[in-house]
Amino acid sequence: MSSTSERDPESAVWWFRVALGDLAAARVIANDAGLVPRIASTLAQQAAEKALKAAIAFAGTDPPRTHELLTLSVELRTHGLEIDDALGLITLTDGLRSGRYPDSDEPGLEPSDVAALVASAESILEIVRDHLETNGVELDGVEPV
Repeated sequence: MSSTSERDPESAVWWFRVALGDLAAARVIANDAGLVPRIASTLAQQAAEKALKAAIAFAGTDPPRTHELLTLSVELRTHGLEIDDALGLITLTDGLRSGRYPDSDEPGLEPSDVAALVASAESILEIVRDHLETNGVELDGVEPV
């Protein structure tokens, strides 16, 4: 991980746009009974991950190459952003694992499970949005990618 120690709003906006795209896809899949819920769980985790990486990038640090949301939240503490939803971070990380590596011995995710994961991701995106906008990053009208 490298650090420039200069804020990087351009990278932050890019990461946030990718997070918005993953969240939009997770919502569509979660709300369509004909689609596989585990894919929505993966995308919900990815949306949260990329939002956290947006905040890390904004601080002038290259985001670490990890899917562990708790690891990313610890990194964010060093930059002054506290994510108080440890349970949501753990649950989303677990949702990624069950989505990517389904276990034939375990029941699949229920729609209510997926809805909760999407809601957790939405909360994390809002926390990051507030942080970035409070620090002068313009996010109104940004389009998901």
